[in-house]
Formats: sequence, C-alpha cells, structure tokens
Amino acid sequence: MTVGASVIGSDTIRFERTYAASIEDVWALWTTREGLQEWYAPEGMRLEVLVLEPWSGGAFDHVLTAEGAEQVAYLANLSRPASAWVSGRFLEVVRHRRLHIRFDIDFVPGVDSYPYDMLVELHVEAGRVRMVLTADRHPDPEMNRGAVIGFTSQLQQFELALTTRSPKE
Repeated sequence: MTVGASVIGSDTIRFERTYAASIEDVWALWTTREGLQEWYAPEGMRLEVLVLEPWSGGAFDHVLTAEGAEQVAYLANLSRPASAWVSGRFLEVVRHRRLHIRFDIDFVPGVDSYPYDMLVELHVEAGRVRMVLTADRHPDPEMNRGAVIGFTSQLQQFELALTTRSPKE
C-alpha cells in the first residue's frame, strides 16, 4: 500500500491510498455487507450493516457500536451514546469507479441533523488501485478530529481486509 497525503481542507477531509489489489476486491469491500463489516468500523468499534442498497438512490442503514474501553470512554466524555444508528443514501454509483454517499448525521445529541457527503473515487493504474476518499468537514471541530482518527483507523482496517482477499505478488 502507498499512503498519499491526508489533507484537511477548509471544507473537506481527503485521504489517498494505493493498493496492490484488484478493483473487484476494493469494490466489494465498499459495496457488500460482508465487505463493509470487515473494515468499516474503526478500531475498538463494531459495525452491523442492516440495509445496503449500493445503487444510485439506494439506502443504507448500519449501527456502529463502541466496544473498546478507550472508545467507550471517549464517547462518554462527549456525552454521546456507545451506539449510533447511521443511515443515508448512495447519490451516485459508477461500478468500479465512484461512490458518492450522503450520510444523515442525526445521532449527535444537541445538534440539528445535517447531510454529510463522502466521495470515493477509484482509479486502476498499472495493476494497482488508487483510492481517493473525500469527506465533508463537520461543523464541530471535535467531530472533525474524531472523523480524521476514524478514517485513519478505517483505512488501516481496509488494507488488512484487502490482504486477506488479494494474493501477494
């Protein structure tokens, strides 16, 4: 894996990674229940995918639950529950190339719900897959900090999930 820049811009957070993996394996980790459950939960968390309709206009629902002591304590310190029901829609799906996902952020106590967009762009280059993930910044600085920590952990889990699927060269 090649780690590209992780950039926090004024409106977005951007991560870039390159994997020695097939586009089919990378796509499956994003678009199947089994794939998402392998990696999408950051360290110390568990993901349960309840609904996953990976097509333009399709819905998703999942529950993210803190299980690690550090994660439970972090959320408790912020007066947030250990589990969050997360839902949203796939705004655009272009097989093996692009996912535009909108989350409904409606699970933060004391904060009005708001849309949160994430764009995943996949590029096949010389037998490798370059993945660019761009996500909105949250209105709250602590949520942004948590998002960067979470995405970093998730992308480490993503790489581990790929190594179990893809043969080594």
